[in-house]
Amino acid sequence: MKNLVFIILFLFPAMAFAQKLNQKTSDPKKNNEMLIGYCIRDGFSSVNCNFDSAYKVEYPAYRPDAETIKQLAGKLKGVKITLVMATWCGDSKEWVPRFYKIMDELNFNNKNLTLICVDRDKKAPGTNVETLNVHRVPTFIFYRKKTELGRIIEVPSGLLEKDMLGILSK
Repeated sequence: MKNLVFIILFLFPAMAFAQKLNQKTSDPKKNNEMLIGYCIRDGFSSVNCNFDSAYKVEYPAYRPDAETIKQLAGKLKGVKITLVMATWCGDSKEWVPRFYKIMDELNFNNKNLTLICVDRDKKAPGTNVETLNVHRVPTFIFYRKKTELGRIIEVPSGLLEKDMLGILSK
C-alpha cells in the first residue's frame, strides 16, 4: 500500500512534468531533420541536418580570448543561461559551438543552461519559447536571480566572450 501511495503522489507527477529531450521533426525547406524543443548538446549528433558536422569543425577551431576567459570566470556565479537556437540556422552553426567552447573552458555547470531548439517559425512546442520574445537565432539570454541581464542576438558585436563579459559585468 505504501508503494502505491508513493507512486501516485511522487512518481506520476514527476513523469507528467518530465521533458523529452532532443526531439526531432522534419524541416520542410531542406527535407531533413531538425531538433525541436528542449535539448542537450548530445542531441546535435542525433540529427541528420549538417549541424553536427559544423559543430565538429567550429568547436575545436575556436580559440577564446584567454584574458577575457579569466575575467568571465568570476562572473558566472548564480548565472543561468537560456540559449534559443536552430539546427537549420547558419548563425547557430557558427556561434553555438563557439559558445560551448567558451563554457567548457569556464567549467560552466550545464544544469544552469537551458537549450531550446526552434523550427523556422521560431516555435518549439512544449517549451516557454513564446514568452522569451525571440525573433532571431541564436539568442543567448543571461539571467541572475531570475532577472534578465542581457542578450546576444544572432551575431555578437565582436568576440562572443567579450559580449558575454559586457553583459555579466553589469
